[in-house]
This record gives sequence, C-alpha cells and structure tokens, in this order.
Amino acid sequence: MTMHAPQVHPTTERSALVDALRGLALLSIALANVPTGDALKSTHYIFLNSQAINPILEAAKHILISTKFITLFSILFGYGFYTQLNRATQWGTSFRRYFTMRMLLLLIIGCLHAYLLWFGDIIRYYALCGMALLVFHQLSTRKLLITALVFMVPVTAILFILNGLLELQRYSYDYTIPDRIIYETSYLNYLRDNFTIDPMVNFVQDSPITFAACFGKILFGYWLGRISFFQQPQRFGRMLKKWFWWGLSVGTFASVGYWAVSTGRLTLDLPLLWLPFVIAGGLVLHSLFYIAAFVRVFQTQRGKRVLLIFAPLGKMALTNYLLQTVFYLLFFYAWPHAWPTSQRISLAEVYLLTLLFYGLQVLFSHWWLRYFSQGPVEFLWKKMAYRQLGPGDRPASQISSIPS
Repeated sequence: MTMHAPQVHPTTERSALVDALRGLALLSIALANVPTGDALKSTHYIFLNSQAINPILEAAKHILISTKFITLFSILFGYGFYTQLNRATQWGTSFRRYFTMRMLLLLIIGCLHAYLLWFGDIIRYYALCGMALLVFHQLSTRKLLITALVFMVPVTAILFILNGLLELQRYSYDYTIPDRIIYETSYLNYLRDNFTIDPMVNFVQDSPITFAACFGKILFGYWLGRISFFQQPQRFGRMLKKWFWWGLSVGTFASVGYWAVSTGRLTLDLPLLWLPFVIAGGLVLHSLFYIAAFVRVFQTQRGKRVLLIFAPLGKMALTNYLLQTVFYLLFFYAWPHAWPTSQRISLAEVYLLTLLFYGLQVLFSHWWLRYFSQGPVEFLWKKMAYRQLGPGDRPASQISSIPS
C-alpha cells in the first residue's frame, strides 16, 4: 500500500463554525438519548397532554434525529484528529505518543461513564476508532475518502444483514431489563442491569456495526480536514449544494426506511436486501444535509451571529455530554430519588424539560468560558495526556495557557 505524508496547513484559530455545529448537535444528542419508552406509557401530565401526538413525536425523533447527529459528531471527531495532527507537526510534538495516550484516557473516561452511569456511552467507540485512525491517517487523500465510504456504506450494511441472518440480536439476558432498568431504586441493582445490557458486553450483537459506521465517519471527518472543508467552506459551494439536495431527498427517504425497519413496520426479507445499503448511505447523506444547511446559514452575517451562541457549548462538548447523562439519571431514572419523572409527565413534557436543560447548558458554557479557556473535563483530559510527554515534546506555550 502506498503511503503519503498528510498535508499540513498553517495553524489557524479554533474553528468557530465547528464549535457552533458541535454545540447545536448536542441538543439533538440530548433529545435522542432521553429515555422516552416509559414516557410513552405514561398518562400523567402537568400542563401538556401529548398522548395524541406521541407517535408523531417518536417518528420525528427517528426520522429527523436518530443516528444523524451521532454521525455528525463522528465526523467532527475525525476533523479534530486532523487539527491535532496539524498542530503537533508544527510544534514538533510526538503526535503518535500523545494521541495514543489521549485516546487511552478517553477510553477510561468512556468506561467510567458507561459502567458507573449509563450503558449508552459512545465515547469508548470514539477512543478505539481514534487509535485505529493512526494506522490509516497517512493514506493519500483519495484513498482516505474511498476507505471512509467503504466502511460507512457497504461494510456497515453487510454487517447489518449478517446480524439479522445469524440472529445475533438474540441476547442471553432477560429481555425485560431495558424496560425495567428505569425503575430500579437500588444503585447496585442498576449497576448490575446496566452492565448486563451494555453494548460492549454484548459485543457480537451490538458493536461490530457501530465500530464500522463510526470508523468510516471518523475517516470521512479527517478527509474533510485534509481538503480544508471546515477551514474554507466557501470553496465547496458545489459540494454543499449536492449534499443539501441529495441529503434532503435520498437522506430523508433512508431515514423513513430506518424508522420503519427499527420499529418493526418493515421486515427485511430477501427481496429487500438492497435496502440496508440505501439506508446506510442515505443516513450519512441526511447528516451531510444538516451540515450543508448549517454552513449555508453560518455564512450569512445574521445567521452567524445566531449560531455562534452555540459555540461555547461545542467548545466544551465532552463536559456537556457527560452533564447530559447526569441530567437523564436525576430526572428520568428511579435510583437517585426512588421515582422516575418520565412516569409522571407526558412525552411532550419530557422533551420540554430536555430543552430547558439544554438552555441551561448554553448559559453555563458561556459563563464558564468567561473565566476558563476550556471545559473542566477537557482540561483534565488534556493535562493528563501532556504529562505523558517528555519535556522536549511538550508545547510549553499551550500548557501555560491552560487555567488551573
């Protein structure tokens, strides 16, 4: 395999576009991850009864949100790899050693998050895929794009089909655990159930598809950094136009198909074996539609002023992602206080409560970054990674700029 040194660009300021995009996407992550299953069964409400529109709310979540913004985060993670590689090259830092340690620390954070708080953690996949990226990052720009597309579409679709054909979704644990875990009043029992249904624990059933899809999207994000997409989006007007219209059409169709399959409305029989390939590619296109629409709005003066509100949230995205889990547990699970809120309010109120919390996160992020240059988890993560470097490898100017 022919290897090529990656292109290095001059250091630029942190991308406000990327931070704003990541910050706004955190809203969709919050809405996608709120446990709504029990809320759907609830007939209680405080001021807003949503029983009539519950199916619409659930369908809208599947079609407009599910997988699209995790895709976006994966792409931005790959772009972050590019920026770190670019800066390390200019500073003369041992990037491979630094980034490996950074990913190992992220893996530890992800494991603590998954096994002590919530099984739905995605951080562990990013950490492992990030280390795998070190093997591929020297591919030529063209081969990088081809490899990314192969992982995102055919590999993901084939693994999905094999998963169904081999009946790998048959778990060894009690199928009622995911429904009842929200009612566990004992933290120890919650930990046991949380570990039992964890995707990494049930690796064969749950993780191969996630790894393939995440890795392809991370590679794609690194490719976008290589071609300077986020640095100079005005150069890619034609590509943005294609993303917008193909994502709006094919992407929406694929998202509807994904909703139909995931909710059991459509069974993938032999004549429909082509559909997973369309869904895998279409879901990526739908995510690219969101990116294209965001970039278009950001390029206008008024739109940029509005969207920059979300930049501080994205600048400390890891901190805010973990805070969202704390919010879920405090308000939607029983073990912290012996009663789940989602049993006492309507689905619409669940979403309104999530929007309120997100608004508080925006305010918190703006306040925090008035006094510090990064989020608390980001600071500790970076500081611990730098400590593993020798004095000659450590960019002193960066370390001294980090607040204590």
